[in-house]
Amino acid sequence: MYKGKRVMVILPALNEAGKVGKVLDKMPTDVVDQVVVVDDGSTDGTAAEAEASGAFVIRHAVNRGVGAAIRTGIEHALAHGFDITVVMASDDQDVPAEVTRLLDPIIAEGMDYVHGSRYLKGGAQVRHPLYRTITTRLYSLLFRLLTGAPITDGTNGFRAFRTAICTRFNLWQDWLDRYELEPYLYYQVVKQGYRWKEVPVTKVYPQDRKIGYTKMKPFRDWWRISRPLFFLALGLKK
Repeated sequence: MYKGKRVMVILPALNEAGKVGKVLDKMPTDVVDQVVVVDDGSTDGTAAEAEASGAFVIRHAVNRGVGAAIRTGIEHALAHGFDITVVMASDDQDVPAEVTRLLDPIIAEGMDYVHGSRYLKGGAQVRHPLYRTITTRLYSLLFRLLTGAPITDGTNGFRAFRTAICTRFNLWQDWLDRYELEPYLYYQVVKQGYRWKEVPVTKVYPQDRKIGYTKMKPFRDWWRISRPLFFLALGLKK
């Protein structure tokens, strides 16, 4: 346990062979009690690589979406009594050693939810493409406008939260299966008065640009990540 808390990390993964093992090899085992890789219908060696590196693997027979994968991980955390759940990328874009930056405010300051930000002082962007800077900044501006909260990095997937708070939101809605679940959770935490903060983290993009920075598709998936903000702000969803 880390400072008396049982910590579980969720790595949602789709075709991340060659990357997920690197993440697991860097995971601080003196901090994290269990890493759960949710293999969301991969067609490569993601599951085998994750198991070989010591992760507990849950497999979706078909691709259901990153939101569904995170939900599966949350269900496991709830069922097995983990105090804090961390979500991070399985493609080696986050820095596992920084997980304590997210955990400490929950344990020491009583936060319910802590969100990583590459844009806060002390954060960093490595090989960060210009278009990603523009789109993530614009999305964070939209998040601020619709919530009134000083959010700087609304799309960052590196986050930690008290596992128990997940039972207070309706995360089990089908429309949250893709990219919607993460902003939905963040929005609900902020608007419903839970204790939250951002902390500086590092975002690392690959040296080989052919690998790609994200699996998101322009327009379609930007709508998916944006619509929870509009639907909740307008009262169209709960």
